[in-house]
Amino acid sequence: MKFLSTRNSKLKISAREAIVKGISDDGGLFVPESFPRFNIMENLNLKYTDLAHKILSLYLTDFDSKKLLEIIEKSYASFEDEIAKVSYKKDFYLELYHGKTSAFKDFALCLLPNLLSYAKESLGIKEKTLILTATSGDTGKAALEGFYNTENIDILVLYPTEGVSAIQKKQMDSTDSLNSKVISIAGNFDDAQSAVKKIFNDNKIKNKLSEKNVYLSSANSINIGRLLPQIVYYFYAYANLVNSKKISVGDKISFCVPTGNFGDILAGYYAKEMGLPIEKLVIASNSNNVLTEFFMSGLYDANKKLKKTISPSMDILVSSNLERLLYHKSSDSVVREKMKELSDSRIFTFENEFPEFLCGYADEEETKNTIAKTFREENYLIDPHTAVAKHIVDELGLKNTVILSTASPYKFSSSVLSSLGEKVSQDEFENIDYLYKISGVKIPREIKKLKSKKIIHDNKINKDEIEDEVLKFANRGMRIAVPATSANIGPGFDSLGLALKLYNTSEFKESKDLKAFEENLKDNLIYKAYAQTFEFYREKVIPVDFKLKSDIPMSRGLGSSATCIIIGIMAAFSVMNKKFDKKEILKIAAKMEGHPDNVSPAIFGGATASIIEDEEVYVEKFKVSEKIKFLALIPDFNLNTEMAREVLPKSYNRGDVVFNISHLSLLVLSLISGDANNLKVALKDKIHEPYRFKLIPEINEIEKIIDESSAIAHYLSGSGSTIMILLRENDKNSEEFIREKLKNLSGEYQLIPLEIDDKGSFII
Repeated sequence: MKFLSTRNSKLKISAREAIVKGISDDGGLFVPESFPRFNIMENLNLKYTDLAHKILSLYLTDFDSKKLLEIIEKSYASFEDEIAKVSYKKDFYLELYHGKTSAFKDFALCLLPNLLSYAKESLGIKEKTLILTATSGDTGKAALEGFYNTENIDILVLYPTEGVSAIQKKQMDSTDSLNSKVISIAGNFDDAQSAVKKIFNDNKIKNKLSEKNVYLSSANSINIGRLLPQIVYYFYAYANLVNSKKISVGDKISFCVPTGNFGDILAGYYAKEMGLPIEKLVIASNSNNVLTEFFMSGLYDANKKLKKTISPSMDILVSSNLERLLYHKSSDSVVREKMKELSDSRIFTFENEFPEFLCGYADEEETKNTIAKTFREENYLIDPHTAVAKHIVDELGLKNTVILSTASPYKFSSSVLSSLGEKVSQDEFENIDYLYKISGVKIPREIKKLKSKKIIHDNKINKDEIEDEVLKFANRGMRIAVPATSANIGPGFDSLGLALKLYNTSEFKESKDLKAFEENLKDNLIYKAYAQTFEFYREKVIPVDFKLKSDIPMSRGLGSSATCIIIGIMAAFSVMNKKFDKKEILKIAAKMEGHPDNVSPAIFGGATASIIEDEEVYVEKFKVSEKIKFLALIPDFNLNTEMAREVLPKSYNRGDVVFNISHLSLLVLSLISGDANNLKVALKDKIHEPYRFKLIPEINEIEKIIDESSAIAHYLSGSGSTIMILLRENDKNSEEFIREKLKNLSGEYQLIPLEIDDKGSFII
């Protein structure tokens, strides 16, 4: 299968090339040269990933088939429950919001990064890719999650300041990946999208990026790698209806799709062209109804004032994917003509028939009324975008129609509550809790976590500053992230540790300032580790400059010094162009640190058991049970390693040693199994905790509070002063109980829920 440009049908490139480029050099969008046929009647019982593999294999013919299936299965493993779900109410609802960001964009954007990485590797492309994406809300976060810390790919997302919901904004601005930047712009989505397209077509900017070995690509639906995966759920929905006996084999059905940029419904058009029995594709617009007017009159007029609505992902006046449909209905010369008219005057006419489509729109009042009516009559909670589609289905009296439910109602909880006639709080998370109280609809896992996430990106610019921001972002150095660690777990003294999702990160570049470099070598652990790595390999040290961003508290038993050592070593490996052999890095780090229990999990991620013998480090990584979760209780009290070492006895009696050995054996297996009763016993220690706990102020009161809660057990992290508390996964009360009781003590304490980091240190 070859892919053509909508503005030059003579241009033919492979699927891999089309995905890598994102947009054609002539400004056109890539489309398949033909539509392959697919018989859903012969594939009714396939699970979603197998169906995706079969359909995408028809387009991605230059992908290795086995590798493509691996990519698909890996990508969709991030979905919370079912990948796609059809709910049967008065109408059929295809729920597309069970992915990581609770919107239909997850279907393509969990897959695109892996498709792009494979395409780059197989084509031998070494340059860094800069994903430049404009979003009206959902695409941005889905792209940020999809490309989260992807090697050799950076992503910059632009969104309109006032054009997204509070949850969409928090989702994007709290993204903590090293390869991302999020910027809000003063303007609307069309301003952001036009600026992105302009940059893609600006040879001057592309040449500047090329000088830095960076090239542009897109995660918007202008990238064919975004569009193709969306075809799959149309076929899946049809199979589901047949298997549920809602329709018979061969029956035609319709799909009503809330749309702004025309990508989602275009995927339905592709499915129809491939042979799916579709009666009508129904275009559902909100008050920004340029598409409805176009399909009714043939006039596309983007010279309107954009209206801000409660369905912000559809607040779009220039629908990029319409260009693809125009090409399929005419020719490349017609597309060139119409797109020039749109660029010059924001208006064009197109005389052709669209018998496959119906259309309609809903204003704000109709959208709100539909949310209320659907909840009242069908006991079914929908978001404003889905409500737009539902209104049109009701208005047109459509039967056998699947409504694409494109986002979780919790992403727009204030709008949904208002529509239901309920009081709306200024706190969006209070609205989420109250919406759950009145509906009982499950709150998506990632939205639950969002409340405690901190804002990482707080950048607002004017649209004429976008070019400078792109060039500045592309000019960054290499970046390293190393997770915090909790070592000396219970009886696992100097041997057992686990990595936590709290990071020290550093950007570094080669430097010509030798004086500053030598000054930093005197007392900066990162620089020392960097230089010592060169000495280890007997190579001449090349000066660099590090910029550290530290989120891990110092001298609190969370591995802050280990992270600095690893950052220095990994930077040295990068500058020396050495292969990132984790065992080799561990060997050097353990020698510098003196013991492996902190550096080992920081490098490998997860939980590790490690020892040093004859200057060699031996390590085993294991997975901690999901039945357990962790709380870090961090006192406002420094406990440096020297002080913590000094209080330990020079020798131990045989009974204490045997006690620890036996408990350590049980502890490792109990962490794997998650057995709470075993953990309560296995975490006891006689080697270091009895001596070090005495150094922590108010330790007796702290332990009493923990014991009074429903916590499983606790232990001293590293050499202290942090105390790690183990809870059962379903324990919803202990954290708040402990937090409130700590307020009665004289000291200051942080209580932070921390997940296990399974990836370990990485560089991008």
